[in-house]
Order: sequence, then C-alpha cells, then structure tokens
Amino acid sequence: MTETEVVIAGGGLVGLTLAHELGSRGIGCVLVEPRTEAGNGSPRCKQINPRSMETFRRLGVAADIRDNARLPFGWADSAVFCASLTGHRIERFDGIFGLTDVRRDELAEPAQWCGQNRVEEALRATLARRPTVEARWGRSVTRVEQDAGGVTAETVDEHGRRELVRGRYLVGADGGRGVVRGELGIRLSGETHAVRNVQAVFHAPGLTEAHPHGPAVQYWVVNPEVSGLMGPLDTEGAWWAIIIGAPEDPDPAWVERALHTMIGREHPVDVRLLDPWTARMLVADRYREGRCFLAGDAAHLNPPWGGFGANTGIGDAVDLGWKLAAELRGWAGAGLLDSYEAERRPMAERTIAEAAANMRVLTGELARPGLDDDSDEGAQARLKAAELIRQTKANETYTLGFVLGARYAGSPLIAADDGPAPVSSTSVYRPSGAPGSRLPHFWQARDRSLYDALGPGFTLLEIATDPADAAWEEAAAARGIPFTRHHLHRPDLLELYGARYVLVRPDHHIAWRGDAPSDPGTLLDHARGS
Repeated sequence: MTETEVVIAGGGLVGLTLAHELGSRGIGCVLVEPRTEAGNGSPRCKQINPRSMETFRRLGVAADIRDNARLPFGWADSAVFCASLTGHRIERFDGIFGLTDVRRDELAEPAQWCGQNRVEEALRATLARRPTVEARWGRSVTRVEQDAGGVTAETVDEHGRRELVRGRYLVGADGGRGVVRGELGIRLSGETHAVRNVQAVFHAPGLTEAHPHGPAVQYWVVNPEVSGLMGPLDTEGAWWAIIIGAPEDPDPAWVERALHTMIGREHPVDVRLLDPWTARMLVADRYREGRCFLAGDAAHLNPPWGGFGANTGIGDAVDLGWKLAAELRGWAGAGLLDSYEAERRPMAERTIAEAAANMRVLTGELARPGLDDDSDEGAQARLKAAELIRQTKANETYTLGFVLGARYAGSPLIAADDGPAPVSSTSVYRPSGAPGSRLPHFWQARDRSLYDALGPGFTLLEIATDPADAAWEEAAAARGIPFTRHHLHRPDLLELYGARYVLVRPDHHIAWRGDAPSDPGTLLDHARGS
C-alpha cells in the first residue's frame, strides 16, 4: 500500500496538468498512467490555447512546451481553405487562435501549435521539478473503493502485478472509456454525431514545398470527392489529416487514395497511424462522488471543431487543483470542493455547444462542383465558397473572445455586482473586471506580466488608490489562506477593472471587486466556499 494525498488516474494532458498544479502547491500525489511513453498515440489535440499557455506559464513549464514543439513558436498563424493542397486557394484566415508571436497586452502567453504527445512529453520531463509528485508509468487503475477517510485504487502493470495506492482524494482523468467513471456509476449524457472520421498521421517529405499556399497550421480541403483538413506536425515531413466521412474500417489503399485526392496529386505518403473517431457531445451527469472527482474526457467529450476539448480539460485541472490544495491544507470552506462541478460543468456544456455549432458546416457542406477549375465558372464558384467560408468558419478559427472571455457567472464563490461587465463574443475579446471573469491582463514591464505578480493563493490588487487596511492580512492569516497584495499606480485602469480593489483567485479569475471593503473576512469566506 502506497499512501498519498491525491491519486490521479490518467497521465494525459489533464492528469499531468493536475499533477503539476498540485505539485506546485506542495501536495503529495501519485499519478497512474498505463502508457510508458507519451509519443505513441494520435495527437488529437494540436492547439494549446492562450488560456492554457497562461496556466503553463504560472506553473513554469510554458517555455518547455514551446521548446518541445516540432513547429517553432510563430511558425504560422494561418488557416487556408483550398480545393486541394496543390490546387486553387479559396480563402485564407490569418491571425487565428491567438497564435501570434507579437506581444499583445491582453495575452500573458500566446497560443502554441503543438501535438498533444509533444506537450505530454514536456509535462512528463518537468515532473522532476515537483518533489511531492510520484508517477507510476505502465500501470492502470482497475478498481476504486472509498470510505469516510479516503480512496483506495487498485493498480496493475502489464504483467498483472497488483499494487494498492490510497489517497485522501482521487481524480479520474483516465478518458472517456476510463475505469474511474464506471467504478463510480456516473453516466455520460448527450449524443454522438453520425459521421465517421479518421485521422491519419503520415510522412510526406517535400510536401510543404509542393503546394503554393505558404505556411499554415491547417489546410481545409473543400473537395466534393474527399474532404477534410490537414497540416504539418513538424518541419521534417510529418503531417496529419482528418478525413471526414470515412468508412468504418478504412483499408490502407482507401486511405492513400483519399490523401492523394486531398493533396491533389500522387505525392508519396507513408501512413504511420490511423485513428478512427466520431464526434461526441457528452457530459457526465455529475463530476463528484464522495472523495472522487472526474476531469477532462472522463467528465465531458467535445467535438474537435474549434480546439476546445483538451483545453477545457486543462481548465478542469486548474480549477480542481487549487481547491483540492485548499482542502488538504485546511483553508477551504465547506462548499469549495462542490463548487468544482458548479463552475466546470457549465463550462463543458458551453464549449460543447460552441463546437457543435462549428460542426454544422464542415468541408463537405462547403464543397461545390468546379472549385478547382481553371475557368471563369471555377473562379465564380471559389468566390461564392469563400463568402460562405467567411460566414460560417470565422468563429471556429478566431476564438479569443470565447477562450479569454469565459466567466464563472452564477458560481457560488463569486460576489456578483452591478458594475460594468463587457461581454465577449466568440471572436472578439472584451476585457472585463466583472466578478467571475478572467483578470484582464497587461504588461507591467517589458518581460513582466501582471500575472507574474499574483500570489499562489488570493491576491488583492490595489488600483490607483491607498493600500487597503491590514485587516486583509489578519483575516487571511486567521483562516490560513495564502494571501498577497499588489499595489498598482495605474489610474488609467480604473475604468477597465470597474473598482479600486480587485480580489483575484488562485486561478486568476476575479472573486470580488469594490471601492471600500468593509469586512475582508466575509469576502474571503465567500471566495473560499464558506
């Protein structure tokens, strides 16, 4: 029997992020993952959005992820829609997904295009920086039992050797087909899309130089015969392609013909991996059972359109991580752990709805006869298709408003008010100081983010006003809450934040704002779930 504070079942992106989150707070945890290597799977997630990269910056691993990406930071921020990869271009979107390498005030970290397996490699390698985290690679959780004092997980390796790991809490981050959710008797509810798809990972040396469209992270192939999207995984000839509407069990000859159709010629391709999938819009009926929690794909399954799935799971890990740490270190209120579901389940429903809206128009719906013809009719067909693409796909590629504008409205931890609360659209981010919102970011100096000044617990920002009373420190100390204050001489920010004082949570969401706090203890109690 190994004893720890938190058992994490599953060492994908979500489980690894949770291990880093807990480890950064000195929480002991054992991570159990059956795969011994990170790179032996299909890189379904390829876009790490700015919000996730902000998390990795706070955890000190953003640079490691960028260094391990096979497409360098700033390599491309474009999506091209074309009749085939070597055929006519229909439309091009630039500046997508926040993949900029130009510093912007609203971003502490831009997005990074990087295969999920490469992100996992970086997160695995940096676990050595977390002395309280122990990873058990090559082991699977097979059974979960809990009692009033903790949770015991039975684990097994490939040889059938069994070990028990016991923690005060357990998190199931073991995916949509994982063991933990089944052991807890929790159902996924929703629907599955009827269309079958397949992702192919293939090697095609010289393909980047063979097409006329320039660097891009996605090439959407709008073709009546075979449609989907594709893009490079590195600068050395590795590519991915999603073929939409594939047969249930495509044979190698069918896949090769489909790839040649998407490319527009018989360019040599060496298919290394096939990953059949269907889009699923499912959410767990509940996120908690006693001392056990669900996170990531174990809690929700999102269609990939828009790139929200894995990033939503990373957000789960952040939210649950600081709350488990608070509980284990004795400063959580009675309702803090229950607030995990209250905050994250609506977020999953929101992201699934957005992805499902993007799925209504894919490349098959955009295809028209003659799109690749060298004629006046072909040019007119491309103009009409381009207009439809702008109408239907912009929200899928310009997502900063959706990603950064997410707000925990209605959370039991948030002190709502009637102050200014700009609302973001999917594609347009409007910074908001309203409680529940992500704290609007700015650069305090050339290389110093406002987020770098925030503490690991709650932080009080004092904006162009006198320092708040010492009662804040006294109230925090009495409750054991980690507390930091940061004074800003920035009267120009009063309109942005909507108040002179802003209380920021450990996850950089705003818990409260106001001009004259009368009882800091009451505010802190509300924010910690008391």
